Amino acid sequence: MRFCSTHHRALNAWVCSPGRFVAVAAFLCVALLAGCTDRSSTWKVGDQHISGSEGTISISELAGRLNMTVAEHSGSVATLRDSVNVVMVFADPDGQVYVNGEVTGEPGGIKSQNQTLLVPQNLEGEIRMALRVSSRLRRRVAPTEPRRDIRAIGSVVLDAGHGGRDPGAISILGTQEKTIVLDTTLVVAERLRAAGVPVTLTRSDDTFIELNERAEIANRIKATLFVSIHADSARNASAKGSTVYVAPSDSGNSRALGQAIARRMKTLGLVSRGIRKKKLRVLVRTTCPAVLIELGYLSNRSEAAKLLQTRYRRRLADAICEAILEYLRQG
Repeated sequence: MRFCSTHHRALNAWVCSPGRFVAVAAFLCVALLAGCTDRSSTWKVGDQHISGSEGTISISELAGRLNMTVAEHSGSVATLRDSVNVVMVFADPDGQVYVNGEVTGEPGGIKSQNQTLLVPQNLEGEIRMALRVSSRLRRRVAPTEPRRDIRAIGSVVLDAGHGGRDPGAISILGTQEKTIVLDTTLVVAERLRAAGVPVTLTRSDDTFIELNERAEIANRIKATLFVSIHADSARNASAKGSTVYVAPSDSGNSRALGQAIARRMKTLGLVSRGIRKKKLRVLVRTTCPAVLIELGYLSNRSEAAKLLQTRYRRRLADAICEAILEYLRQG
């Protein structure tokens, strides 16, 4: 017993001496911190293993927990869908989530690694809450009146801005506005015609059309709607988002169409700059409800790059088409 007691006292004296006590404490702190920082999660995506910090899950795992599917995934943005909902997830630096077009949660914390997204685990709860709110809102605004038969309407006039000798804005990446908006407009026309809506185009190729003539085309055929499609530009390279313009004299119908378009644009993750009134010739000279859409900013490098992507322009076209159909069905 004396042997053990002697060694015990010696050990206490060694540990409790001022210099050695600090060393032992520092060692224990480093060990604990190392244990915390080494924690990680790993997922297999294709042939690759993706690692993330504790509290992080992959976008596919998030979709599974929400009973949704990953409809699209580019590595920097993902779209999750179920039968009625759409969730858009964007990687940092924006790091934003949209649930049915509405911003959800705080920005940041969403990383792109090896072409997959890693998101904070607590994002699941925030999205679930947003989905419940969205579901309640849908029940409140359920239509009680019969929908209008869209086959009974007159023609919708689609106006691709600029053309011919007028290139419109020049993208920071060198693309001309007239090319981007014509391609988008032609797809909108295709989608509307497939839904049974008669469509008239002010231009279907690289042709210059005077502004007054664009409005006159709609007036001549007594069009139901006039929709002009453009892309924006600004000196401020950080300016971004979509804008919908109506004439200052709008009676409310143009604004209703504009609001439907703005809602659909937000489901793509676009910043909505709202509905604005402006004295634009193609709007003030038409006798039917008329809107002018700015798809995004060609002076913004990120939006210019998106507008160069065929898939992205198709999604813009789908959003515009769905908004027009929504307006027509509500009459």
